[in-house]
Amino acid sequence: MNRKKTFRIFLLVVSILAIYKIVDYYVTDKVDAYLKTQQISYDAVSVNLLLGNITLKNVASKKDSLQFTTEKLEIEGISYYQYLKNKAISIGSLKTINAKVTGKITRNKTNKETKKEEHSNISKKASLDLKIANIEFKNVAIDIIKNDNFPLTVQNISFKVNDFELDDTQNKTIPFLYDQIEVSIMGFDTQYSKVQKVKFSKLNFDKNNLTLDSLEIVPLKPRENYIYHVSEEKELMTFLSKKIIISDIKIEEKEKFNFTANHILFDEVFFNLYLDGTVLEHSNKRKDLYSKSLRDLPINIDIKNVDIKNSKIVYEEYTIKGNKPGILKFDDLNAQISNINNNSNRENNVTAAKIQSKFMQYSSLDIEWTFDINNKNDNFRITGSLFDVNSKSMSSFLLPTMNVKMDGYIGKMYFDFEGNDFTSNGKLNLDFKKFNIKVLDKDKSKKKLISWLANLFIKDASKNGIVKVEIEDVERDTTKSFWNFFWKNIEKGLQNSLI
Repeated sequence: MNRKKTFRIFLLVVSILAIYKIVDYYVTDKVDAYLKTQQISYDAVSVNLLLGNITLKNVASKKDSLQFTTEKLEIEGISYYQYLKNKAISIGSLKTINAKVTGKITRNKTNKETKKEEHSNISKKASLDLKIANIEFKNVAIDIIKNDNFPLTVQNISFKVNDFELDDTQNKTIPFLYDQIEVSIMGFDTQYSKVQKVKFSKLNFDKNNLTLDSLEIVPLKPRENYIYHVSEEKELMTFLSKKIIISDIKIEEKEKFNFTANHILFDEVFFNLYLDGTVLEHSNKRKDLYSKSLRDLPINIDIKNVDIKNSKIVYEEYTIKGNKPGILKFDDLNAQISNINNNSNRENNVTAAKIQSKFMQYSSLDIEWTFDINNKNDNFRITGSLFDVNSKSMSSFLLPTMNVKMDGYIGKMYFDFEGNDFTSNGKLNLDFKKFNIKVLDKDKSKKKLISWLANLFIKDASKNGIVKVEIEDVERDTTKSFWNFFWKNIEKGLQNSLI
């Protein structure tokens, strides 16, 4: 009796194992056939029917001109229950190891009717119910050509996502939900124009905090000929930052895409702009003030505080052939900016900035600047002070760009300007000493008659003493930046002070 029972048990086990192997082989064959229809190639496939696991080795997949390869692709914990009951795909984990993306991104050109038809077809399709508890991609490398025909390379990307859920029921910018995400990117490098590229050594995103090390935006062409590789007059940029930290990031999508952050730190920034103004005509394209630029963003942003520390800004302008570029330097720059947002429903939308710097290395400069994005006239106020400016600093920009040399000394300058998108008014108080103007010809020799006439009209008080002037109705050139408008107010104040 015991032998018969034992034999029956043995027979049952063998039958179960045989059925399992047959089903396992059948499922593996079906998986293999399905993957081939999806244009996915691999060296080997392994299916564990009991645990719901699928492992692929040396996987390659091609979509248009892009190719994805990985040494191993692991799918674990497929839920049969969720699929049979709810027609939902529920996966415990999805992992790749040593993946690479190569090829070229191609831009699909579609007209409006095609887009409407595609949107209609998507709407008719039943949404895919996909949930993955854990996603982990390790050591992903990217070497592609973007749709602008410029290269993009990344040495290593690794990321983890918890509680991923596909949400394609609505036309959203981010068509998925997640609980937590961690990202590490190393060796990012891409060209975005004929004359500029951007790169950084490392990016980490963890627990809603982002750290970016060694960000660089650098020229690809020399100053001598970059202007021949652009379609309109523009500056050549160099931007270096040792570290950028963004804290408490929140990203949501309701009616619009929303980005919020509690604090952003820029540490040890070097920002250089170089303009060659001798070749192309100045662009007639409108440049909005910062308040309007924020107001018109396609996304909502809300950044509580921004700090810029231990930084330097250099502006250079080459306007007269044969001369050196005019130069303005702002060393030891620190700034505190609060309430950068474009929420039109908020009562207080005043953005405030406080800036401290050394102008041309030695002169203390302090600026306070406010504007309100809710104000459709783009009202702003900018106040500040500048101390101890010598003649060398004053002539560093005026001499190369205008062939005008200033001798003398500015002990103190106080300014207070209020304006909008059209005009500005304000006050300028100056303390000059031993001030005079020299107008030079192309050979740098002094034009005595013109210089004598210029100094003849300089107010006696301005040569030694304090001058207080009102600045009225300074018109803004809408093709130039806010800082050009600010300079025009300073320039008008100097003219009123001297003449």
